[in-house]
Amino acid sequence: MNLKRFFMNILRTTILNKRYIPFFIILIGFIGLVVLIRFKPTVIGEESKYVPPLVETMKVENRDVQIIVKSQGEVIPRTEINLTSEVSGKIIWVSENFSSGGTFTKGDTLIKLDSRDYELALVTAESNLSQSKVALQREIAESNIAKQEWDKVSDGEASDLALRKPQLAQANAFFAASEATYEQAKRNLNRTSILAPFDGRVRKKNTDLGAIISPGIPLGMIYATDYVEVRLPIANVDLSFLDIPLDGTLIELYKQPQVKLFSKIGNKTYEWTGKIIRSEAEIDPLSRMLSVVARVSEPYDRSINKIPLKVGLYVNANIFGKKFKNVYVVPRHVISNNNFIWTTNKEGILFQQQVDVLRTENDYAYINSGLNSNDEILITKLGFIINGMQIRTN
Repeated sequence: MNLKRFFMNILRTTILNKRYIPFFIILIGFIGLVVLIRFKPTVIGEESKYVPPLVETMKVENRDVQIIVKSQGEVIPRTEINLTSEVSGKIIWVSENFSSGGTFTKGDTLIKLDSRDYELALVTAESNLSQSKVALQREIAESNIAKQEWDKVSDGEASDLALRKPQLAQANAFFAASEATYEQAKRNLNRTSILAPFDGRVRKKNTDLGAIISPGIPLGMIYATDYVEVRLPIANVDLSFLDIPLDGTLIELYKQPQVKLFSKIGNKTYEWTGKIIRSEAEIDPLSRMLSVVARVSEPYDRSINKIPLKVGLYVNANIFGKKFKNVYVVPRHVISNNNFIWTTNKEGILFQQQVDVLRTENDYAYINSGLNSNDEILITKLGFIINGMQIRTN
């Protein structure tokens, strides 16, 4: 009661005297603080319990694998030449197949030249050959007569001139020259028809009807269609997985690795099968990589391929490399930068295991040592993990 009266007096004094209002506010605040501290609730601590994280694991099994080396390149013809003439003349006929993109078979006549001059030359050569043949036969007869007459009049040895041997040799030489001239004239006449040297296609046409050409002038560029090739650059780390010689020599037929070429045309992906036939002898100065050469037989044969493997097409390649036994294939993300994998035992305890990574491909890694069959590895990504940590699995 006295305390109540005391506070009332203070309140009355404070209201009457405004100078004591700040003092009164501080006093009320202090009293409230003391009351809160005195009657604060008691906190009862609870012991925290560790809950092992729920993770996903997988058992590993060893198996035999074949390494796939990936590359890409452009389809090029195996054989490509400039078509030229061996004789000069005026073009009087051009095949319809001799046009850009045209196809032809071996022996087809692509271009004909005016052959009249060469026909006349052949007639002249044939006449000279006939005359030299008659002269040779006459000289042979005269030489035989000279020998018979010498044998009748003398027992001694006759001179070459007496037996007409120089004249006979000269007649033989004239006949041989006439025969060569005739053969040359006949060959030149045949060369007025320019034939296809192989089955192929025309890449570029450089001449046409009425043009006068000379030997060696390119008439067009043609290429063979029996084979096409693809240069495939290989990274240095991948060369050891290809069982091929690296000196550029041709690989024996039964040792040539298989290669799958594929390309997307429209909404479909098409595939062609070929062989690696050799590596190139030099490192490419721009890419600093060694290229291998893939060859595909009969690329335009529709009975083998759904669509032709055309020259100039850009393709991706899967090269079938070396085979390895007893390899473990695991998801790539489970391997740390130091080639460690987290494994777990039957009690759900994690252990760090050192492994030897043979190779990584896409989302998988090939392990050739450090694991055993039926080992259980952690495949869930955890934010915090230590050796000996307890986990839970499904």
